[in-house]
Amino acid sequence: MRTEYGQLEGDLDVSDHFALYGLCAGDITVHDGGALHLYGMCAGNVDVKPGGCARVYGLCTGDVVNNGGEVEVRGMVIGDIKKNGGATVIQPGAKVRMVE
Repeated sequence: MRTEYGQLEGDLDVSDHFALYGLCAGDITVHDGGALHLYGMCAGNVDVKPGGCARVYGLCTGDVVNNGGEVEVRGMVIGDIKKNGGATVIQPGAKVRMVE
């Protein structure tokens, strides 16, 4: 698994297994075959495409959009959780604002 602890400027595309303990200043897009483990912070949106997977343990200040992948939230999402397909799980204790 690829791991990043620093600050990433701009948008991030994930098509591998990636753990972020730092900060992404832009949006994160998780593509088919990609797996994001967000322990740090995303200052934009997280967009999960079909076949992608995102686990949010940290903080996302934008929206988390599931467009056909797998999403699990254990941390905090300031924006909305948008379920356009796939499987979305909000664990007990997670802090989210949710739109159906």
